[in-house]
Amino acid sequence: MSSKPKMYIHQMPYNERRQLCVILDRNELWVELGIKHMQYDEDTIEKLKRFISMGPMGRSPSCELLHLWSHQNHTVDELFILLHRMGLYNGMYLIKDLVEDKYHKLFNVDHLTGLLSSELKKLRIPDSKVPSVDFDNTTKETLNKDCGLDNGVSSECNESGIVGRLLNGPVDNALSPTQNQQLDSNKMLTAHVVQSAGATPLIPYEDLEVATQNWSTSRVLGQGGFGTVFRGTWKCTQVAIKRLETKLNSKKDLTEQIRQSITELHCLNTYRHDNILPLYGYSIGGPYPCLIYQYMSGGSLDSRIRTNDIRKLLNWPKRLTVAIGTARGLQFLHTTLHNNKPLIHGDIKSANILLDPMDHPRIGDFGLAREGPDNNYTHIKVSRIQGTLPYLPDDFLRSRHFSTKVDTYSFGMVLFELATAMSASNRKTIFLKDQVINHPPDRIFELKDNRVPGYDCIFSELIRIGKNCVEKRAKDRPEMVQVLLMLEEVAKMKSESGKSNDGCLEDS
Repeated sequence: MSSKPKMYIHQMPYNERRQLCVILDRNELWVELGIKHMQYDEDTIEKLKRFISMGPMGRSPSCELLHLWSHQNHTVDELFILLHRMGLYNGMYLIKDLVEDKYHKLFNVDHLTGLLSSELKKLRIPDSKVPSVDFDNTTKETLNKDCGLDNGVSSECNESGIVGRLLNGPVDNALSPTQNQQLDSNKMLTAHVVQSAGATPLIPYEDLEVATQNWSTSRVLGQGGFGTVFRGTWKCTQVAIKRLETKLNSKKDLTEQIRQSITELHCLNTYRHDNILPLYGYSIGGPYPCLIYQYMSGGSLDSRIRTNDIRKLLNWPKRLTVAIGTARGLQFLHTTLHNNKPLIHGDIKSANILLDPMDHPRIGDFGLAREGPDNNYTHIKVSRIQGTLPYLPDDFLRSRHFSTKVDTYSFGMVLFELATAMSASNRKTIFLKDQVINHPPDRIFELKDNRVPGYDCIFSELIRIGKNCVEKRAKDRPEMVQVLLMLEEVAKMKSESGKSNDGCLEDS
């Protein structure tokens, strides 16, 4: 089987693109392609229609739609799959030589030749009759902004064709659209996990059954919308195993689960650091795909600062250590650039900070992570707000400007939680941020977690640095490198004050 280089939509040869657009323009097939298969909303399609009607006569809406889609780095392979789902075999035939040979099994060329020959003859029209397909740069930017095309997915994911496959499912057989909808959901999820695993070790499913005593309920650590996490022993090593369990509530749920699993695999493969949760391996071939992590016996930060067991409660020096380690992990993500862009976690909160046996922190749950802007820009604009509301800044919720300063704000909320042991979420009257910010400065120690005595200076510094992190305007918040330096200065101050018998002594 031959292998062709990947071709993006914007690289399609002129003649094939022109002829395909003629097919799609008939009976407004481009509308079905845009809404049902590319998953643009109806408002976007209507804006595109108005845009075309205001332009020169003879513009092709199909060509404009393809141009719009090309902004997200989709490939001709993905377009071929969408045409198959529409049953548009004449369009598939036009571009079959542009796609990888493995996709040719989606239709039988010999069987379709007679059907297509007459249709193809109709497409041999003079160049003078071909509709205009070009946008100028200003128009491109306007459509991107008005139609909300920026979906916040990294360019690396787009280039590998992940975005299109997430929206439209697997392509490993030539089933009808109705049959495609009935594909086993776990098989779909497995296909995408394999694609994103990279060099991560493959672990046999049978090994995980043994490790968890056949998925015993006594081994369950937690359960969420996208799976169950079990504690297990694999190769004499304690591990946490996330068993990915698709719920067939909707295609949207499945799409989101696949996207987050892919993102987590990609991030944990690419970013390895002492303060980032290690991924040990993955498993496919069994009833459920699984991700295997280092087991963090210290539990989550959320559970350790709100526990009723005084023996498990973190003391003030350990809370400072957790703050420093988390800040160090975040600044690593923000400064270790891939494609000249930082990685933004997007969901920093106490529940996603896990502690090892020595209570050193590891950042977990990278399902919402996204690449940020390159060095020439302060932010990117995203179409969807994701994350945990009390940990997200108002400017992001309002304008959808996504930058490293979103993580800075979320980390400030974690500092408030460390200082007060109050929850940032599930507060019926007032958010924790507003309670801390509006509290009279001369009575700020009323908010201190007094279950653990002493170390007033650590408490006050956590509050002070946290306030810097949650500044109203993103430009006024420090980068995580600066936050880390501030916290390390507190640790240095604590050490020096201990030697001089003042300030941060436990009994102060």
